[in-house]
Amino acid sequence: MISLVRTGPESIAIKLSSEVSEIRHKLGAWGTLISLDAESALRKYGPTRRLVFLTARTEEGAPLYETYVSENPLELLLTTLINSRMTGGIDSVNMMPGYIMMRLMGNLKRGISAIQRDIGGEIIDRDPIFRPDIPGTSSIIYFTPKSLAKSIPVEDMYNKALLVHTRSKGAIVQYLSLHGIEYLGDALGTPDWNDVEIKICDSDGLFDLHRQRLLTVTQGMQIGIVLEEKWEREQALTRRTIPVYMMKLYTPVDIQTIKKLAMGLEYNDRGQRFVDFDVYHGDRKISAFTELEKNPGKTRNEIGIMNRNEILKNIDIDSINELIKLEAEIDRQRKRPVGAKADA
Repeated sequence: MISLVRTGPESIAIKLSSEVSEIRHKLGAWGTLISLDAESALRKYGPTRRLVFLTARTEEGAPLYETYVSENPLELLLTTLINSRMTGGIDSVNMMPGYIMMRLMGNLKRGISAIQRDIGGEIIDRDPIFRPDIPGTSSIIYFTPKSLAKSIPVEDMYNKALLVHTRSKGAIVQYLSLHGIEYLGDALGTPDWNDVEIKICDSDGLFDLHRQRLLTVTQGMQIGIVLEEKWEREQALTRRTIPVYMMKLYTPVDIQTIKKLAMGLEYNDRGQRFVDFDVYHGDRKISAFTELEKNPGKTRNEIGIMNRNEILKNIDIDSINELIKLEAEIDRQRKRPVGAKADA
């Protein structure tokens, strides 16, 4: 499945006038004090975390700025402070604006303009992300061409964002979840996705394990939807027919990107080619020639290993761990070591 929208961390800013040590103790029980400032914390954490930005003064009168992170809801902290009769030490509590991340590919400027046309808002600079000047009733939509399955570093975010004052974060997320495919089509310049067939050819017959590797990466990178799976038979160079396993992928990603992914999956963590993934589009087999042209001086193996490393950079840690587990099982089940010649 491909995910096009997710929320960012919920966050509040608390300013204290007294009872500083007592409230900090409650904050420490609710979450964890971290060394990041507000800007860095918002760039790092995703939708499963809540953030509190504390401003106070020490007993010596020096300014104090702290950031706390937790998986616990903000309401739990606020009810704890109220029930503990500590609200008298709080000068102010401000909600930060809602943070939303949306995935677009192609011409992001065109996709963002289409969203602005339909839901309104103002296009602003992405930076800074910490915007205490924006009311908590507003939301900021950030954009990236990368998968939303993992944290998005700032260098992978588009340099503009969309600030919306007239709709709540929940309403915006619901709307973009329903219409995200349309805006992805606007950014790509076409509403059409590609039907791509990926055929797994493995002389050791470990089709299910390689199928799981392919599914792990397509889901981890969120590049499309698997429409069909089936067995086929193809004629090898020796003129005998061999079984292949076909997976049909429905994807907004261009065909050459899928070819790069397939080439990367042909290699294990030791840089050895241990399976073939052939890519077909419209009954045409996609050759590796384009990749060789783009990387003059590199061998096919070097390009495949480079593509594998690129895959690992763009999937989440759970997907990486699953790949490692599957490849260890492939090693265990193989009939012979990679690169060894078959018996005559």
